[in-house]
Amino acid sequence: MISSSYQLNERILNDLIRLEILKTEIRCMDIDNKGRVNMANKVKSTNMFHLARMIGVELTLKDAEKAIEGKRVVTEDARGVILNNFKNAMDFNRANTQDSSNDLDINIILHINKMLLSEWREEWDSKLRITGEDNETLLDNWQDLKDKEIQPSHVQDELMSLIDWYKSSSKIHPIIRTAVVIYGLVRLAPFVVLNKLTAITFADYILNKNGYSDESFLPSIRNFDMNDNEYTEAWNFAANNGNDITLWLERFISSLANDYEFMKEDIEKLTKQDFKSSKQPFLELNKRQLKILRYFQTIPTVKREDYVQMMDVSTMTAFRDLDDLLHKKLIKVEGKGRGTKYMLTNR
Repeated sequence: MISSSYQLNERILNDLIRLEILKTEIRCMDIDNKGRVNMANKVKSTNMFHLARMIGVELTLKDAEKAIEGKRVVTEDARGVILNNFKNAMDFNRANTQDSSNDLDINIILHINKMLLSEWREEWDSKLRITGEDNETLLDNWQDLKDKEIQPSHVQDELMSLIDWYKSSSKIHPIIRTAVVIYGLVRLAPFVVLNKLTAITFADYILNKNGYSDESFLPSIRNFDMNDNEYTEAWNFAANNGNDITLWLERFISSLANDYEFMKEDIEKLTKQDFKSSKQPFLELNKRQLKILRYFQTIPTVKREDYVQMMDVSTMTAFRDLDDLLHKKLIKVEGKGRGTKYMLTNR
């Protein structure tokens, strides 16, 4: 397998401890069944929203919520099909990671790639790069990170070695093992089509398998979307420094811990029984404004038409709500006309 090394420095250890404490705290929180269903659906729609962003599809969070409920995403090209396939792949992850008989092996990742290509490419297009063909670069900005010294005829053996290493390294912390596998997949780029999407969906599978995603309401795809540039920089650094992945570990573990912070805050808001008490609302904001501020923790920007659709209000009501948030300096605006986007002031 691709040989990589790392140093367990103070930052990594501290963030691992922070992550584990937050994970335990979230699991111990008193969340009723309705709350768990709501949080699980929020994770699914958030993942769908961020994958759409990653492949350049304009999808509102409300559209993403409808998509995870079964409404098909329609585009003029293959990306809509890929998004629908992604929903099925994520459902597969959640249905199978709790089954101890479904051990991590090469067949799992092959199956994920095949699911992502369903109804778009022929079944035989879901294959490993074991001949001389180049990877298709569609929807994949990680291709330049591929280790070009690895011969196609060695790809399958390299992938099997990577998975065997993961399975035989049970004494290493699962988050570190996950990070090593992700880096290996980026460097190996084993599939002819959809390497990036297969890698992040497989990463979600591993995180679920170890209880770090679905059980703790972690939207793992958002993590890859929001940190794409930082991760790519870390992988480039590793590739140019003897595959030293210490920087990649630092960024990956820190971002996961930060996501747990956000998830804990969301759950605390959900479980507060006195949220609708008679106390004066924060800065006299209405329910819609409070809701959009919470959404901004998940989605980076919102257009006025998104607000209209999400809150089911008129254009004038959306204008008044957003203009009020602007005057109170809680959000800022970029662009003009139909390209106007709103975001938190601290972004």
